[in-house]
Amino acid sequence: MAEAQKSAEDDEETRAAKGSLKGSPPAKFDGDRKMAKKFLNDFKTYKFLNRKNETMRIPANRVALALTFIKGEHVQDWAHKVMKNMEDRLESTLNPMLETNEYHWDYFEDAFRDAYTDTSEREDADNKLQNLHMKDGNLDQYVAEFNCLSHLADRNDETRGLIPLFH
Repeated sequence: MAEAQKSAEDDEETRAAKGSLKGSPPAKFDGDRKMAKKFLNDFKTYKFLNRKNETMRIPANRVALALTFIKGEHVQDWAHKVMKNMEDRLESTLNPMLETNEYHWDYFEDAFRDAYTDTSEREDADNKLQNLHMKDGNLDQYVAEFNCLSHLADRNDETRGLIPLFH
């Protein structure tokens, strides 16, 4: 009985590892900096949901999968360069890197952030925070928006500086 149960569990793990990916994949990223953070967060959720799948467990495969969601004339050269760099690391004659090395994913994330981080996000949030006012007496909505903007503006540790803005 125990052997049959173990065999069934092994079959289920094999199906999860080799099967198709679950959940909704991230939306295509076309280079819009305002959507870069969302793309990475959505891909991380997709990665977590499919963490037992071979495609997600092997960093080189994960990078290749993420690159399939990065499409458009403004990003194709960047995506090609990232893929070429990974291929070079994998096929190096002097010191080939294993496809299971997490460096592949770390490099992708760092390169993506360097290329597509919305540099104005903090300033935009700070400006919205400066002009935020409660509408229709809805305190809960005001507090939620205030907290969100103060986080995006990276002003969470400035309690004294935030007090005059809370009106």
